[in-house]
Amino acid sequence: MKVYIAHKNIPIKNKKSLFILTRPFLKDLNWQSVSNEYFQYEVDVNKADIVLLPFSINHYFESKQDFLLKEINEICIQNNIKAYGYIGGDFGFQFKEFSNIIYFRQGGFKSQLSNKNKGFPVGLSDHFQGIFKLENPIPNEKKAFPLIGFCGHATVSNVKRFKEILKCSIENGKRFMKNPFNKVYEPLFASAYERAKLLASLDNSNQVKTNFIYRNHYRGGALTEEERTKTTIEYYNNILESDYILCIRGAGNFSVRLYETLMLGKIPIFINTDCLLPFDDKIDWKKHVVWVEWKDRKNLAQIVSHFHANLSTDEFVHLQLNNRKLWKETLSVEGMLAMISNDI
Repeated sequence: MKVYIAHKNIPIKNKKSLFILTRPFLKDLNWQSVSNEYFQYEVDVNKADIVLLPFSINHYFESKQDFLLKEINEICIQNNIKAYGYIGGDFGFQFKEFSNIIYFRQGGFKSQLSNKNKGFPVGLSDHFQGIFKLENPIPNEKKAFPLIGFCGHATVSNVKRFKEILKCSIENGKRFMKNPFNKVYEPLFASAYERAKLLASLDNSNQVKTNFIYRNHYRGGALTEEERTKTTIEYYNNILESDYILCIRGAGNFSVRLYETLMLGKIPIFINTDCLLPFDDKIDWKKHVVWVEWKDRKNLAQIVSHFHANLSTDEFVHLQLNNRKLWKETLSVEGMLAMISNDI
């Protein structure tokens, strides 16, 4: 697959601000040829199989440069190819769409979006290799009761609940002021509060065992590098020590924890809040997670217990191995490019 990077003349301030799929082609802030089994850099758009947009779709519109999207879309039409970009941010922003441009995104609500919007995984380094210096985790053996883990920000504080709701209200106010006819607004969702309620329901159940570390602040309020390292190791150890990990949306309608759980070869308990998941036309997500619709959350412990009971010992082990494989081969940067290549 030959990859053309659009708008290479625009100055790059920070590599981390670029679309993650374009970063392998950048070294010392210069675009250059990189090739592997799946893709290679192409300098001529007329010879390319796909176009990647290096800057977020948000950036093009906010900087009044959306005419660049129109131009690249016309080139794609002429060459019968597609361009791929990403929409950043927690909230489910919607932007003008183009016939031959696909928007990858994490936030947003599946039922509200057109097929020009595709789910996208959170870009992660392989923290299992980086922190634990091993290639693959050792699967847990199946026990009578499922062990559910969670380490993170979860609190029933009404003050923090109000702050999260206020943040959504302010965002909705901005959308109304910008376009009074806008029909897409963020639901008033207090993620830390909702997590705490779900965790409490699991703690109070005799159908599951729990391994929870409650944080009153994001990342435990860590301020120094030493504190961040400590809380990070505690976080990943909690995942490794557990069988299942509760994964529910945060400020945006997606879960970073979902991908971290898969990366470490454990089983996500995925609370679906109308989420847009990556490659959902290729991946049977219900074979990799305990799938729980938001409306069924009050039966969470029972659903997990039933799922666990219906797995044989071998199936339980293989599910952990397959989840690690899914992340490594499909949801890593090279895996994502390979998936796009297979589509073409």
